[in-house]
Amino acid sequence: MAPGAPRLSVVIPAYNEALRLPLTLAAWAEFLGRQPYDAEVLVVEDGSRDQTSQVVQDFAARRSGPPAVRLLTLGENRGKGGAVRAGMLASAGAYAFYVDADLNIAPHYVTPALRLMSQGYDVVAGRRPLRAYAATERSPARLLAGALVQAARRAIVLPVIRDTQCGFKGFQRDVAQAVFQRTLICSFAFDIEVLFLARQLGARIVELPVDVTFRSGSSYNLRRHLGPFLRDITHIRRNARLGRYA
Repeated sequence: MAPGAPRLSVVIPAYNEALRLPLTLAAWAEFLGRQPYDAEVLVVEDGSRDQTSQVVQDFAARRSGPPAVRLLTLGENRGKGGAVRAGMLASAGAYAFYVDADLNIAPHYVTPALRLMSQGYDVVAGRRPLRAYAATERSPARLLAGALVQAARRAIVLPVIRDTQCGFKGFQRDVAQAVFQRTLICSFAFDIEVLFLARQLGARIVELPVDVTFRSGSSYNLRRHLGPFLRDITHIRRNARLGRYA
């Protein structure tokens, strides 16, 4: 890590998030601004068709104190996995987290996550209470699809993690770089690939219980995304078998 680099990076992938980002950026800036360490918030604009980039630039221009707020513009839509990969590889912190743009997980969970990593864990993955998640998810079809994804994930690639899809994960810097230099999946299955690779590399992974707040406006579309999601789970196993992660 370069001298003067922040201790913590928070990567936020954003696709058409102009409406939800102001609240999210304000919450993260308020939390990180109270911490005793330097931090950065890195928003990865993933080929949006709205004013996402402008919202981030305006927010950064209005700020005079920490944390630093940076914008990484990809130019074309790469999918959430591609946006997270770009942001994590561009992050500068000793610890790098990626979180969702809708603020469904509160920033204060960073504190216990950092504590766990100071105890020797390499990766901290948020784990939502199943009952609470089911109560906040408004679509029975999405719940059924989520159960299908988790069943496929456990059977094919990753049987040991209870909640792979929680949008809150933190990494020691060297582990983040090693994992995200190898990722290939750009669909919503990228979370599974990330944890699979971390295990393959011998990283110590711990799940952190978190509460989740339902936010409307998700970009996940069941009809459009479920098929590629399930297909990419099988691709993770095939990629590993063919040596594509070497």
